[in-house]
Amino acid sequence: MKKIAILSAVNIKHMSLISLYTDLLKTCGIEYDIIYMDKYNEDEEFECRKKYRYVNVVKPGWPRIIKEIKYMMFLPYATRILNKNKYDFVIVWNDVAIFIFAWYLSRKYKGKYCLNVRDDMGYTKPSRQKRYDAVFRNAAFITISSKGFLDFLPTGIDYIPVHSLNLSVLAEIQRHNGIRQPDEPIRIGFIGYVRYFERNQKLLDVFANDSRFELHYYGTHANVLKDYSEVNGIKNTIFHDSFPVGDTAKYLGKIDIINNLYGNDTINVRLAISIKFFHALYARIPILVSPDTYVGEIAKGLGFGFEVSDCCIDINMKNNLYKWYHQLSFNKLEKRSADYLAQISVENDKFSEIAMKNFCD
Repeated sequence: MKKIAILSAVNIKHMSLISLYTDLLKTCGIEYDIIYMDKYNEDEEFECRKKYRYVNVVKPGWPRIIKEIKYMMFLPYATRILNKNKYDFVIVWNDVAIFIFAWYLSRKYKGKYCLNVRDDMGYTKPSRQKRYDAVFRNAAFITISSKGFLDFLPTGIDYIPVHSLNLSVLAEIQRHNGIRQPDEPIRIGFIGYVRYFERNQKLLDVFANDSRFELHYYGTHANVLKDYSEVNGIKNTIFHDSFPVGDTAKYLGKIDIINNLYGNDTINVRLAISIKFFHALYARIPILVSPDTYVGEIAKGLGFGFEVSDCCIDINMKNNLYKWYHQLSFNKLEKRSADYLAQISVENDKFSEIAMKNFCD
């Protein structure tokens, strides 16, 4: 039986799609290790054979160069374990880990690792071309979370689209069966790692104490916006800070529109497809999207995306959103969501087939 490790430069709670891989490993009857960097100093639960946790606190406000140095400190810790245990296959999670371990993996684990591309990590920078070319061309297979990423990734490689259908989370979701009544507040929710504080503070200001709406924030750093609301007397809000991935379904059941506003000022947010989009699909929940983004075009095409520009977070936007929401045809939303989910499930099946060959054979 193969020895397999998951190698991650992020905390477990930010690895919400990892169940796609671990479910396949369990199907093969394979126990697996995880080697990861803990930047919060939080000992999280994770079902595995052996957990190697490298505590290396990184604060959000630190200078970029300091953060980069801290992340690179994970390299010698993890490579010692990889050298000692001599795994048959390594699942490399997240683009930061791809960058950190690029040279090591391409030389020591050639053909015995897979990569999971979820963001742009300077893939087009000339100074990084050789590094990325080596790690990409020596991988057993590479998954991408958005076809939009094909615009910047190395060419001549057969990438496998993997859509963020975390079945262990989705199975717990109670699908919505309609839209809110006019006399009920529309609950707009951000679920996940809370950031983009300036944009969300604008939203809080515009929706402040409007009885037609509630703004919900669930996830790490939600308390930053909670403090802002308390200082500014904004009452129509609900907050909960960090929570385990398994509680995602619970919070999806508390909202009516998903806040997926990331802007469009970087290549990441323009081309990425967020997990929130798949939560919206599965739960049959409309979603707020930024203009000129790949996910925005898909959501609007399916008829359940409402576009919000940073320049237009104002009373008119709020009133237009209220009218748009109450004019939605839930039957159309439900059918289009189901059809799209069926389409992307076929692509996920291709991933499962290739992954199983590498994990189990």
